[in-house]
Amino acid sequence: MKTPQPPADTSADRLPPPRAKAPPLARLARLAKRHPGCALRRYEKLARRAREAGQEALSLDVLCAQFQLMERMGRALDLREALGLARQRAAATHLPLQAAGVFEASGRLAYQTGDYFEATAHWSRTVDLAQLVGDIPLGVAARIGLGQIHYALGAWESGRRYHREGQQLLAQADDSYLSAKLALNMGVGFFECKQLAEAEQQFRLGLAEAQRGEHREYIAEAHWQLARTALVQGRNDESTRQCGTALQMAQQLGHAWLQSVALQTWTELAINRQDLPEAVQACQRSLAQAQRIQSRHQESQAHVQMARLMQQQGQTGQALQHLWQHLRLQTEIERQSLPERLGLLAHYDLLRKPPEELLLDLSNKHWQINRSEDVLTAASASGQMVQQIMRLDALHFWWLGEDGEALQLQAWPATAGPVPQLRPGPQGRYLQWLSQRHEPQVMQDLRLHPWFEELQPLIARRWPGERPGEDGFLHAHSRIEIPLFVQERMCGLLWLDQKQARSWTRQDVLQASHAAKLYERLLVALDLALAQRAQAEMAQEKAQLMSRIMASVAHEVNTPIGVAVTAASSLSDSAAALIQALSGDRVSRRELQELAQAMGGNADLVARNLERAAALIGNFKQVAVDQGSEQVQAIHLQAYVQGVLDILRPVLQRARVQTRVDIAPDIQARLAAGPLTQILSNLVMNSLCHAFEAEGGLIQIGAWVQGDSLLLEVADNGRGIAEAMRSRIFDPFFTTKRGQGGSGLGLYIVQSLTQRLGGSVSLPASEQGLCVRLCLPLQASMEE
Repeated sequence: MKTPQPPADTSADRLPPPRAKAPPLARLARLAKRHPGCALRRYEKLARRAREAGQEALSLDVLCAQFQLMERMGRALDLREALGLARQRAAATHLPLQAAGVFEASGRLAYQTGDYFEATAHWSRTVDLAQLVGDIPLGVAARIGLGQIHYALGAWESGRRYHREGQQLLAQADDSYLSAKLALNMGVGFFECKQLAEAEQQFRLGLAEAQRGEHREYIAEAHWQLARTALVQGRNDESTRQCGTALQMAQQLGHAWLQSVALQTWTELAINRQDLPEAVQACQRSLAQAQRIQSRHQESQAHVQMARLMQQQGQTGQALQHLWQHLRLQTEIERQSLPERLGLLAHYDLLRKPPEELLLDLSNKHWQINRSEDVLTAASASGQMVQQIMRLDALHFWWLGEDGEALQLQAWPATAGPVPQLRPGPQGRYLQWLSQRHEPQVMQDLRLHPWFEELQPLIARRWPGERPGEDGFLHAHSRIEIPLFVQERMCGLLWLDQKQARSWTRQDVLQASHAAKLYERLLVALDLALAQRAQAEMAQEKAQLMSRIMASVAHEVNTPIGVAVTAASSLSDSAAALIQALSGDRVSRRELQELAQAMGGNADLVARNLERAAALIGNFKQVAVDQGSEQVQAIHLQAYVQGVLDILRPVLQRARVQTRVDIAPDIQARLAAGPLTQILSNLVMNSLCHAFEAEGGLIQIGAWVQGDSLLLEVADNGRGIAEAMRSRIFDPFFTTKRGQGGSGLGLYIVQSLTQRLGGSVSLPASEQGLCVRLCLPLQASMEE
């Protein structure tokens, strides 16, 4: 089996300078460049003071900065125990940002000693934590390291994928340090694949970025990378010049790792010049530096060089000793990095279907979703399957309940005690944070959750077998959190929980994403079912409104028609009397005048009442036609509103509700009359239904022009609505009279039609009752 060989660049594990250092750290970072020994002592003093003052975050930040300096000095291994304790301290004190920095440093230390498995675990944790806290530099640094591990295992494309992800993240930040680091490490990938032109291009890019930010360690490394590229290309003079520069800078910086690798290149150059004494001396120095920093890979390569040199000098025994040391080191690297050990990250039982196939089978299952209860049934069956497939201890499905605000919980296994809720008040910042993330949030240790304090009092569930009073959330277990969206709105949340710490793999995250899509489909299906139901009930609501208006109009028309019939009957009687008088022998002028006056009065009464009935019928006809018309037309607003109110007059009179119209007679707008009529009718009927009891009241309608917009207000002096309900008043099926005939669609229809007119609706503050304000374009066009 081929031994995994790490690329020569182990600089993949150096932490970028903190983006916003505390003043003491910023001063020490500058001091470390000039006087590393003095800076190291001050780091130790600052760390001690921070711990004594209980400043845990500062203490951990100092440790990461101290590690960076000691790594450059070849003393990073001295901090192995301190880093282990720091990981525990960061978790215990709930400091995810500092934990990310400590895990990144731990990954670099593991990479340096050739323990790729441990380095992978630490850098994977860094990626997850950096994503949680939004720290781009740490996420990039960890991806660079993971890419280098894949290069070491010969997985070049996987390594480049990590580095491309780093490039995408760096596009969001102008960071010359990380840009130089990434360019140099991408160059390593090309170099190991013998793509020397591409490698040199990346190395020169890294040099330019390092010079831009005056990062001397990367300037030195870029010169060494260019030196070994020139060496492979046979340009020995160029290689000697570049390598000499790198060695000189590395010695000035006290950069132990760079001295070791640059001395190996210098050894090769001396061999090419056939200067064996110089080659032996350089190789011995390289070996000593590698042993000092305990870099197995560099020490192994130095032993290979020494074996070649000893063989050329005829010292076979010493050559064999160096080869034996090389084999010993390679065996240790193999033992810690064998593919079968790394394969544990993606292990699954081959005796059954892989999880991906089981999740695919589950996703192909069709659920009939017509109401909330159907979602619960499907979610329960799916939750138990997902829990088994992914080998989870628990699955929590949060989704919007009937109140439309709190996220209700459905859990497998069932939650002990009262079922908790996620509410915008207590957990508002957490929900806002999650709604801005469309990807899974991965946490190996929940103590490092960014919103630990906000969520801590929420969960009161107990795992099966745990004693009462034990809080599952407080345990050091792992979780994947995935927000669920319907039409760009977060309507649910999935928690995939593990009781013990679990190192979530990319495969786990992919499976979790598949599971989340199952639950999103259930919520989308429910949303579609509710929309279809709302559409059907909107049509029914419209028909019912027209029926109520028709009944009112019929009742109102009966009065003038009854008067007209009575007057017509009187007119007929007067006409008969006139005929009888004229047929007699004598008729007086006075009698004729009285009959004529009676006939005239009755005729006038008939005419006026028939005109009134005709006007009512005309108004109703106009409203009925407009209700079904979406044609944009010129509207004189005052007259139009008054016409709608005239149609509703019988209903208003029975409710003892008066109206007042405050609209200037010259206001005109081009609007679709049908939607406007229905909007006004619904707002008036909503006030009649909800605002007033038996005591009657007042509805005021006002309008004014503001720029290119028409503002139309309908306000009543009724009971108003509770503040907690204002945010939901336009939701479909929301009503304060559930079971009393309220459909919950009146104001939803108002909002929908207003939006179709290209406008918006709001609820301005009102001292009494409810005020609904529409903002409509003066020149509207109907939207589909």
